[in-house]
Amino acid sequence: MKRTLVALVVVLSLSTASPAGAAALSIGDAAPPLKITEWVKGDPVDLAAVRGKRIVVMEIWATWCGPCLSSIPHLTELQHRFGSKGVTVVGVTSRDENNTLEQVRSFVADRGERMDFTVGFDREGITERTYMEQTGQQGIPTAFVIDRQGRLAWIGHPLFGLQEALAEMVAGTYDMQLARKVFERSNQLNQAMMSGRFDEALRHAEQIIRLKPDHAVGWETRLFLLTGPLGQPEQALAAGEEALRVLGDRAELLASVARILLAGDSERYHGLATRLVTRAVELAPREGAVRRVQFSLLIAQGREKEALRVAEQSIDLLRGTPAALTELAGTLASPQPDSPRNDLALRAIELAIAAEPAEPAHLESKFYLLAAFQSDRSAAEAAGRLFIDQAGSDAAALNSFAWQLLTDPALGGRYHRLALLAAERANRSSSGRNWEVLDTLALAKFETGAVAEAVELQKQAIARCDNPQALPSLKQALARFQAEER
Repeated sequence: MKRTLVALVVVLSLSTASPAGAAALSIGDAAPPLKITEWVKGDPVDLAAVRGKRIVVMEIWATWCGPCLSSIPHLTELQHRFGSKGVTVVGVTSRDENNTLEQVRSFVADRGERMDFTVGFDREGITERTYMEQTGQQGIPTAFVIDRQGRLAWIGHPLFGLQEALAEMVAGTYDMQLARKVFERSNQLNQAMMSGRFDEALRHAEQIIRLKPDHAVGWETRLFLLTGPLGQPEQALAAGEEALRVLGDRAELLASVARILLAGDSERYHGLATRLVTRAVELAPREGAVRRVQFSLLIAQGREKEALRVAEQSIDLLRGTPAALTELAGTLASPQPDSPRNDLALRAIELAIAAEPAEPAHLESKFYLLAAFQSDRSAAEAAGRLFIDQAGSDAAALNSFAWQLLTDPALGGRYHRLALLAAERANRSSSGRNWEVLDTLALAKFETGAVAEAVELQKQAIARCDNPQALPSLKQALARFQAEER
């Protein structure tokens, strides 16, 4: 799976976990044991041994999974915040062609303290199949919380509601019966969304909100459906007013509702969005997500000078929080190269790099800002080379970077040599066995004139590919390379 560069836009994100059908396991049921071949980092975790003592957060992930990489800082933060309160975070990953034990070891070692939780390697995939299939989940990352009694207490995307659930469990206020009802209704919501049954999905979202009034995905889905697929603006405005009343002390949720109203692309939502954002800023002036929505709203209203003042203030407020600064830079970036927004975006990224120099993602964002938004090729090349050096042996990150350089129209084909450097490093790191890396390297060779090498590498990618859905595109690329070779 090709991972895209750090997004320089604000998008609506619903959970990537999707139901596969009726779940054999639900919230409140006994959690299956963890079957781990090797503990790559941290002490072994035996659910039976920690019963009555600790809460376990177990996430299913993989080195090639972009959303999984995004959740690593959050899981590290949760381990730091709740570890002393009896919480253990465990990342479990399974072997596949692109996720070998050697790749996992290298990946975890490269991240060091930035991935500061226990990691287990499940060679046969028993843990992943058991948890994912029996609870009706398909997409990763998916997190499972096992409470002190050894019961499944929470299931979902690690970035949506996990922290709040842990806080309640630690405080002893978690309602297991309510969580089970919400989980089962959420599965029905996801099934309806996947099938395009939007009226039914709306009913499920509204039922979730009735069960749990501060449920983030319930509110986001409700507003998304009303402003988008269902096209019901009056109902959307009424729902937004309700959100303002119900979520009056939840800054990030208020900002999220405002963001979805903005995505509805209608000026009729601007007044309500302004009230939501104003309240969110009052509650959490140093919250990056809130500030990003505030800036976007002002830009949408054509109030650019005020937006720039907010951006400058936000950069100062977010000093020392590198992830928030990089995300803010993505929101600030403008497609107009001479826009002062890009200067502010670059300032935010530079502060992120200074605060967290060992994190390659900040350099990746800096490269893209310089290359796509400021057209500063020399500075972009320098940032790209620094990213490649800092990524070390992280084949997934290097491969993603190379692929983006080769295929993103915004880059205009100007960085093929840099892509080749990244792809060659990724191929060495994966010992020439990863078909996705071979596919990227073949394209890099082709675009830099080494057509014969591209043909041979593409043949290797096809031979190693274990994804039938990807084979047609790989074969099309080979045919294109062979046609040029003749």
